[in-house]
Amino acid sequence: MSAQPGWFPDPSDANIEVYFDGESWTGEKRAKTLDAGQNDKSKEISFSLPISPGFFSKKRILTGLGILVLAIAGTTFANFQSEKAAKEARVEAAAERIKQEAAELAAEVNRIQAEEADYSWVPSGFSKFSVNNNMAYKGISYEAADCYSNCFGMQVVSRDYCSSISIEANIEQNNVILDTDSDYASEIPAGTRTIMKITSSASLPWSVIFIEAKCT
Repeated sequence: MSAQPGWFPDPSDANIEVYFDGESWTGEKRAKTLDAGQNDKSKEISFSLPISPGFFSKKRILTGLGILVLAIAGTTFANFQSEKAAKEARVEAAAERIKQEAAELAAEVNRIQAEEADYSWVPSGFSKFSVNNNMAYKGISYEAADCYSNCFGMQVVSRDYCSSISIEANIEQNNVILDTDSDYASEIPAGTRTIMKITSSASLPWSVIFIEAKCT
């Protein structure tokens, strides 16, 4: 059974009364009268009550907290998605760099293999230097190399023009390095044979192991 309509004390303020129409709070509000049982609305002082006394119910508080939690979760998820997208972009950029470096390495390998296979510029009887596929040599006699001591004389040729040629080699005997020597030449046109030599005071026999053949 519904309560009788009338003015009742506001639980939040003892000096204020709020009106109940028998079914719900109307939101009307007035100063407390001397006769709390008087219901003559002609003498009332009323104005709109922004919220009803039961506005801050447990259900409303829980609903508000739920909305707040969802807002925080939404912000956290958005930040997570943003960081995830940034990480994925960095991974894609790194993968692209690796792909490009792999392509460059493959191109370099192909170039070296092509140089190794290209003997079109190598004169008959010459061998390519193992340390430079674009230069070749052929051993010659002491007299032809104009040797004054133990030496290995050779003719050297380059596929390209060289402002300078440098040849360096180890002198070895039974896989033991006895000495190291080098020789230089300058302004050598492409395909031009140049006499060079590696000398040593070590007693023969010994072998020459080239460690550098450079054209610059």
